[in-house]
Amino acid sequence: MLGLALLLLAAAPEASARNVVLIVSDGLRPREVFEGAEQALLGKAGGVEEEEGLAARYWRPTAAARREALLPFLWGTVASQGQLFGDPASGCPARVLNAARVSYPGYNELFTGAVDPRLESNRAGPNPNLTVFEWLDGRAPWRGRVQAFATWETFLSIFNVQRSHLDVRAGWNPPFGGDAARTPGKDVVDALHRTTTQLFGGNALDALTYAGLQESLKHRHPRVLFLGLGETDEWMHAGRYDLALQAAHRADALIADLWATLQALPGYRGTTTFVITTDHGRGLGPRDWRDHGAEVPGAEETWIALLGPGVPALGVRRDCEPITQGQVAATLAALLGEDWRAAAPAAAPPLPLAGRPPLLVRAPSR
Repeated sequence: MLGLALLLLAAAPEASARNVVLIVSDGLRPREVFEGAEQALLGKAGGVEEEEGLAARYWRPTAAARREALLPFLWGTVASQGQLFGDPASGCPARVLNAARVSYPGYNELFTGAVDPRLESNRAGPNPNLTVFEWLDGRAPWRGRVQAFATWETFLSIFNVQRSHLDVRAGWNPPFGGDAARTPGKDVVDALHRTTTQLFGGNALDALTYAGLQESLKHRHPRVLFLGLGETDEWMHAGRYDLALQAAHRADALIADLWATLQALPGYRGTTTFVITTDHGRGLGPRDWRDHGAEVPGAEETWIALLGPGVPALGVRRDCEPITQGQVAATLAALLGEDWRAAAPAAAPPLPLAGRPPLLVRAPSR
């Protein structure tokens, strides 16, 4: 009987998602995701101010221990209950296909499933392409239930809000400034956006953007959600490896908090799938770790993690066909039972999530 039960458990189809959340930690390279902090950058080479304290927080003797110290939710929950693509050491690399290897072309690739060679920089203007978010917003089950919160104001162009009319709250703009219904929470979040020092120009702080999302969830309940976090990229560009590690650690904590928040809400509990990734990689070595772009080796390397309904618990994927960033768009749609490639035939196919766990799996604890 036990063997039959295990067989049925292994063969049971995964439930489909009713809600999907795409989360991007901008410019967070696979090096930190799969191996944790890089020892060579924990000192002056990484612009570090307090070397001893940083090492105590993030340095461990093994890659497995280092990555869990840096990203405890990713490695404590996602890796055990979901899937991770992009570990070159496991024979499952993930790649950006756009030649520019900068953010706007990367997000277009993520959101549409295809490369547009016309988009060569972060100043490309309103996106001429239909994104999977705009497409879903035009379909009856999801109409009016698509929302985006992002630190970077350029998402207003990437989502082409003038055409799409998507609900996008981005950058330092007070996220609730246009809302007719005011609440004390909205007033506080808007005031923080207006009064906080703007360290990164058009890129707000992750905590402020997340505070806006948390307040919004009290009043609106999107079924398709995007969260764009930017500090991992900004602190790398600034040459502050210590603050980049802190940003990665805090981004992981925000993702964990969002997961817990949604699992506590009846409309999301057990029906919500997270897709977590980045928009581009970045270089290696004493200088290139700060940068990315067409001429930077390593900037094409990326990673993708998934957790929730529709995602069998296979952990770090091994010996897979090369994965591309463009597969995210069709995956988001497929998790909702939709076929993005029917509308966008040039888009990459969904990620291969349908592998089954080994037959001898542990029964869930009771």
